[in-house]
Amino acid sequence: MFIGPVRFDIELKQLVNTETAQTHPLSNIEFLVIRDLMSSRGQVVSTESLCFNLLPLVVTVQDIALTITHIKAFLGSDTASIIEVVTNQGYLLHTKAKVQMQNSPYEALSIKQFSMLLLLGVMLVVFLATHFETTPCIRFSLPEKLLLDDKKSVLVPIYSSNEALFTYEARFKNIAMKIERCNKVSWHQIYVASSPTGNMLNFVMQDNVDKGEAFRNFKVLNIEGNWDFINDSWLKKAGFCE
Repeated sequence: MFIGPVRFDIELKQLVNTETAQTHPLSNIEFLVIRDLMSSRGQVVSTESLCFNLLPLVVTVQDIALTITHIKAFLGSDTASIIEVVTNQGYLLHTKAKVQMQNSPYEALSIKQFSMLLLLGVMLVVFLATHFETTPCIRFSLPEKLLLDDKKSVLVPIYSSNEALFTYEARFKNIAMKIERCNKVSWHQIYVASSPTGNMLNFVMQDNVDKGEAFRNFKVLNIEGNWDFINDSWLKKAGFCE
């Protein structure tokens, strides 16, 4: 059985690189881990399952992780990606190595972490653009300020061009007026941007809390330029108002 160019020799309990003729004698735990990954190739094998299948050999989650590291080290950088570490789930042995994008650091991020990083990036762009002079191709309006129950809530429309400002400024002001009718606004700052055709709206909400900040973002798709769906009921359902 092969893992890329590396042959898994079951009888001799070793890995053999068919390109370099290098061999790697397998410890008991390495042998059993590779055997389980091979038998479930193309499927995620949970860490708990690996630990259970290795009984009566007692191993920990850290032992499994270290074993995978040793195996990937022998496989080499070009082949190591064939064993994928699936965050909070386990390990996946692919049928072939995945194409590497110059060892991108983002490969180690979970979907949740990447989404938060992306959101923070958007917030940084908005902050820089509202505090410093922007390039001519990006235009930001002055925020529509909402003052409710001594809590200042700010709607910040974002425009991609002067044409977008001319087209959508009145619509964003209308959204601000509708939000202002809420008994209580759930977010301290609300950023909103439209696609060039007005067919999609992007919302990013931020709220200052005692122990940090809370964020939420979502898109509204296929609205065909008609924003009349934004009413008191929708704002409450979407979480803008309490």
